Formats: sequence, C-alpha cells, structure tokens
Amino acid sequence: MKITQIEKQKNNPGRYNVFLDGEFTFGADEDLIVDRRLLKGKEINSEELEILIKESEIGKLMERMYGLLSRRARSEGEIRIYLKQLSFKRKLKGDLEISEIVAAQLIEKLKKKGLINDLEFARSWIESRSKKKGKVALKSELFQKGIDREIIEEAISSQSSAISEAQTAQKLLEKRIERWKNLSKPEIKQKSLQFLISRGFDYEASKEVVENFLKEDYT
Repeated sequence: MKITQIEKQKNNPGRYNVFLDGEFTFGADEDLIVDRRLLKGKEINSEELEILIKESEIGKLMERMYGLLSRRARSEGEIRIYLKQLSFKRKLKGDLEISEIVAAQLIEKLKKKGLINDLEFARSWIESRSKKKGKVALKSELFQKGIDREIIEEAISSQSSAISEAQTAQKLLEKRIERWKNLSKPEIKQKSLQFLISRGFDYEASKEVVENFLKEDYT
C-alpha cells in the first residue's frame, strides 16, 4: 500500500485525511504526520497500518482531552472514568469502543505532556479547599478522584499553608457560631463539634478548637 494523498480536513485544520492507494484510510493529527514521517509516496505495510490507525485514534482522543482539560485539571482516575463512559456511549451507538491499549497509551501521552499529574492535582486541590475543609474531608475527596493514598499523604504533608488547620477550623466556627447565640453552652459545644467534624476536621482537633474558642470568646 502507498500513501497517494494527504489533505487537511475541512472542519478540523489540525487533522489530516490520509489516502492509501487512492482511498481514504485514516485521519491523523500533525504529531502523527511528523513522528511517522507520513509523506505522499511512502509505502505502508499492513503491520504499520494497524499501528497508524491505533495512533490515529489516540490523536483524535487527544483533541477531546485538550477540551476537557481546558475547563479544569483532571486526575488520572477521572480521565479513566471519562474514557470508560465515552467507550460505553460508542458501544450504544454501534461504534468501536476504546480499547484498553489505546486508553493506556493516551494516558501515558498525557503524562508525558504534563497534562496529567496526580501529585500536582492533589496539591492544587488542597490549596483551593483547605480554607473550607479539614484534612479528613480533603483526603476523602482526593481518594474519590482516584488519587493513590501515598500521593494524597505526600500532598498533604508538603502543603505549606500559612494558616494551620486549627486556625482554619476556628475561622469557620467564628462565622457559624453566631447562629447559636441563644442556645446553652453545652448545646453550642455539641453543634460546634458536629459542624467542624462535618467539614472534615478530626474529632480531637475539633474538640480542642471548640473548647479553646468557648473559653476565650464565648464565656
């Protein structure tokens, strides 16, 4: 088989139609054209064609990834779930599903380009939510995003926030406690504990913050 024509796609100028022996065979992005040195007149055997079609699919999926990741960063786990859902939708339409090999190679490509980095994702997540949530909640949220526990612990331990978890808990409590000003002190203590624990602060830390707060500010 020989490449007889390579033309830009009308609706997507970043991709090209590749013709073998006069017939359209697959679409390719610029990376694939350059990396595989696809030029008019080049001979392609059946084994090479199979590889090219697989890489073409990866290139097409990369375009989806650029759009998806432009909205917000994603963890590797989120990307895997997205690909499974996309594959299922294709199956319902009678289209080819996304193979595990293609999914794995796509994720590897995203990692090499720095578009997936679970440690950076975890650090960013903690930075953006640590003023409203305790470590227990943050760890739970990241675990649900598919982040490994070791990465979560590393991100938590490396977080260099000027505001400690106790200070965060106290600030949150200061904003909420005014609602309970007409309650008895034991009731205020109970509601304060429940509130902080619901925000992801552990029991001992919550208890200490509440007791200190009531001593200093609500006697």
